[in-house]
Amino acid sequence: MNWRKNWVKIVFSVLLAFFIIWLIVFQTKKADFLASQGNRFYKKGNYAKAQEYYEKSYELGNKDTNFRKAYVNTLVNSPLTIDAQEKIVRFAEGEIQDSASESAKYFLRNLKKEIHNKYPNNYVKQAPLNNKIMHWGKMPITYTIKKTKNTPEELVEAVNDSFDTLERVSSVRIRFKRVYTGNADISVTFNDKKTQNAEFGQKYVIATTTPYFNNNKLEKMTIDFGIYNLDGNIFSPNQMYNTALHEVFHALGFMGHCFEKENIMYISKDNSSNSNDERKELSEADKLTLELFYKIKPDITNANELQYEYIPYLIIGDENEITKNKANEAKRYINKAPTVPAGYIDMAQSLLNQQKYAAAIANLEKALRLANDKETKYMVYFNLAIAHYYDGNYELSHIFIEKAQEYKTEDELKVLDAEVYIKEGNLEKGIKIYTELAAKDPNNRNYVIALANTYIKNKNYFKARKILKTYIKNNPQEKNNKQIKGYGILLRI
Repeated sequence: MNWRKNWVKIVFSVLLAFFIIWLIVFQTKKADFLASQGNRFYKKGNYAKAQEYYEKSYELGNKDTNFRKAYVNTLVNSPLTIDAQEKIVRFAEGEIQDSASESAKYFLRNLKKEIHNKYPNNYVKQAPLNNKIMHWGKMPITYTIKKTKNTPEELVEAVNDSFDTLERVSSVRIRFKRVYTGNADISVTFNDKKTQNAEFGQKYVIATTTPYFNNNKLEKMTIDFGIYNLDGNIFSPNQMYNTALHEVFHALGFMGHCFEKENIMYISKDNSSNSNDERKELSEADKLTLELFYKIKPDITNANELQYEYIPYLIIGDENEITKNKANEAKRYINKAPTVPAGYIDMAQSLLNQQKYAAAIANLEKALRLANDKETKYMVYFNLAIAHYYDGNYELSHIFIEKAQEYKTEDELKVLDAEVYIKEGNLEKGIKIYTELAAKDPNNRNYVIALANTYIKNKNYFKARKILKTYIKNNPQEKNNKQIKGYGILLRI
């Protein structure tokens, strides 16, 4: 019986090998034909039609330099849609570096200069959270304000005024709507706690903004305001308004700070915006930053209803540039706010991107000692789990995943847990977790692909094929998705 099974495996392997060879030859011929069709339309100046054929040829693996350069030329001479921008970056940053990639890089450098000349002195590069752009994609953005019995009404109105101001200066992009019942995108609360002997400026004591998101879906933002200053007196309306401008700016998705004192997102040690009892005006840099920020296609959002003009790469750079900017910001933050965990978390994330895992873990341990709320503790434990995962200490990674789960049970934790098991060689547990995630959200492409990849690692190709086929059947529009098409050979078996 065993010899029959082995014989079947041998025959299947031989047939599969012949099929793969035939498919490679066929795809090469097809890629050349599609490129020639693209060239025909390119010479006629019909760049849109040429791009259709060039893209199909590119997806089949055409690496010819002349073809690639012609494709880049059609992209840079066409309307710069989000899709076109992403394709140009694909050439600039791809594994193949030739004259086509150099043309793409040259074009992107000039386009970056043009954008930043249009929005001078903006500080959008400080916006990312974990190297990702996050903001609301559906208007109006709803918000609620809940006060305690000791909260003066004028403080509530000061916060409400800050929403009005930011809407007014944001041109036509941002719209707010105050709601009084149900769930809101932004939830504003006040607390009566008095802070004594604070070691740092009031801005970081009396107000905190916290984002909540899962699987790149922005769910809500919360802003919590204190009403008392360090002397135990209630803040004035102007002081509350100044603080609220800063916090609502955060709640729009801007997760960083800037370092020019005249701007509302300045990280201030002396907290002049609170000590000064005059209402602060938004600077021109604030306005330009907000306008540009909401023209960037987000990585994390609640909907895709807005039309965007730029991809993040053009505005905040590649991963190396983002890492450098966040490291510089984290250093300044730690210098000005040594008792606030956020700076150490940002520094750790920058170090993780540089693969400096021991240093990242050291900063996260500092942040953990300073963390005093559930959201921050979750973030620290989650990042510790990631750091130990990349450092190869899978046992500790599991421990910190369990610690993080004491505060939140997010899908991102389950994904990390699955990946840790897979790295350990425990494919069955990895498959079990991804199966549960895919069952919970069957239309989530990332879960389906991760599950299929794990089956492939387990050499269970037919199971992987079945999962992908079922996904395509239920989501026919995904048939031409680049990630799915990458399994072409497996799907044709």
